Order: sequence, then structure tokens, then C-alpha cells
Amino acid sequence: MEEPTQAPRHAKYFWRAAAYFVALAAVNLVAHGELVSILSRSLPSWLAAALESIAYLLGVVALTWAFCHFVDRSSLRDLGLRRQGWLAKLALGWGLGAFLMLVVFGILVAGGWLAIERVPWQPLDLVAAVMGAVVVGFNEELAFRGYIMQRLGQAWGMLLGVLGSSLLFGLVHILNPSATALGVLSVSLVGILFACAYLVTGSLWFPMGLHMSWNIVQMHILGFPGSGHVRPTLMRSVTHGPELVTGGDFGPEGGVVVIGASLAAVIVLLLLLLLRNRMAAAKD
Repeated sequence: MEEPTQAPRHAKYFWRAAAYFVALAAVNLVAHGELVSILSRSLPSWLAAALESIAYLLGVVALTWAFCHFVDRSSLRDLGLRRQGWLAKLALGWGLGAFLMLVVFGILVAGGWLAIERVPWQPLDLVAAVMGAVVVGFNEELAFRGYIMQRLGQAWGMLLGVLGSSLLFGLVHILNPSATALGVLSVSLVGILFACAYLVTGSLWFPMGLHMSWNIVQMHILGFPGSGHVRPTLMRSVTHGPELVTGGDFGPEGGVVVIGASLAAVIVLLLLLLLRNRMAAAKD
């Protein structure tokens, strides 16, 4: 008599994830569409960008809190936002993200596929852009590795939850400028990397730090396009040569160098997860 109720019990988590994704799309549309149009008419570009980031942050946090509180009867902490050790995990993620992007930069330099250009110094625009990258890293991890992945994990098991949420993460980038099939595949793999970072620690702070520094180093320090977007930066990295390697106008996330770096990091994190699980089993 258990079997007839099993499927509906698990299916409800899928529909919660689906409803959340639709609501998330609406928040994105308001924060990055209508709101930007309104603010850009009367405010300096840096101030409009900063206010857009604040509105986006508040919108996604409020949405996720509402789903956790009213639908799941849980809290944001249950998604992996516990305060214990949060700063160390965030810092570890920042270090890993910066390291991986510097590895990608070094490979492109060594291959002769990269030139460096100077850019005008725009401190206010740069600060607002970095603030935006921090908010994107926080929000997207809260949404994709937090609510969506974990609800899909409850519906289908964590392996399919990771794969499903990562594929969805890649597909939402298909509307980005200069998007390619390889770029979407690469971003999906990066999503798996962020998911592994969560699984190793059981905390969203680690993938949040990883995501934040990945974007900041890529777009605002090294000056690559980030998934097709060109943002204010300290310098500009201009690639030439085969787009299969460099990613072309989509940025390094559209090339095999990032795919290789992401795969290597996923393997290392999976080995750490296996080691952690074995140590936990040995204690039992």
C-alpha cells in the first residue's frame, strides 16, 4: 500500500522547483529588464547598476525565503546558509575560483592566444560591476545549488538533482550574447563544479565564494567576456585563434580550456567527497 503514495510525495518537490524557477525568471525580468530601463533614464550608470544589484539581491532572497517558509516549512539555513564557519568556506571558494581562472589565463597566454589591452580607468563603474558580480554569485548559488538542486534531489535523488539543476543553469545562458552550444555545455559543467563544492561541505558559502571570484577575476580583473557579457575591468584580455579553445566572444567559458579546468576541479572535489564519506563511514 506504500507504492501509490510514493510518486506523488516525491513529485511535489519537482513542482516546487518548477514553480520557483518560473518565479525566479519573473524576478530576473523585473530586476534586469524593466528596472534597468527605468533607472538608466535619470541616474549615472554606476548608480543605476548598484541599485539594480540591490533590487536583484532583495528579490531573490525574498523569493527563496518565501518558498522555504511558506511552501517547505523550512529556512534559508536549511539550504546551506548556516553561520558556523561561513567565512572560512566563503574564503576557500574565493581562493579556488581565482586559482582556476588564473590557470585558464596562464594556459591562454602560454598558447599565444591572448593579448592584453589597457582600458580607461572607471572606478565607480568598476566598483558597481564588482558589487553586481558578488550579488550574482550569491543569488545564483542560492537559487540553483540551493533551492532548485535540493528540491530536485528530493524528487529524483541527488545525482539527478545535480545534473538537472546544472543543465538548467547552462540553458539559462543560451540567451546571452554570442552563446554557443559548447558554451552552454561548458556553463552546465561549471554548474556541476559549483554543485560538487556544495556537496563537499554541505554549505552554500563554498560555491558562493567560488562563483563570486570566478566572475570577478574573469570579467573585472582579467577583462574576459563573461558568458558573452563585457563589463568594466582593470585590463582587457583579448583572445585570438581558434574559438574552440578561446571561447571567442562568449569568453573562455565557451572554450575547451575552461572545460578542462572545470573537469579537473570536479574530479578533485569528487575525490574529496569520497574521502570524506569513507572517513565518516569508518567512524560509524
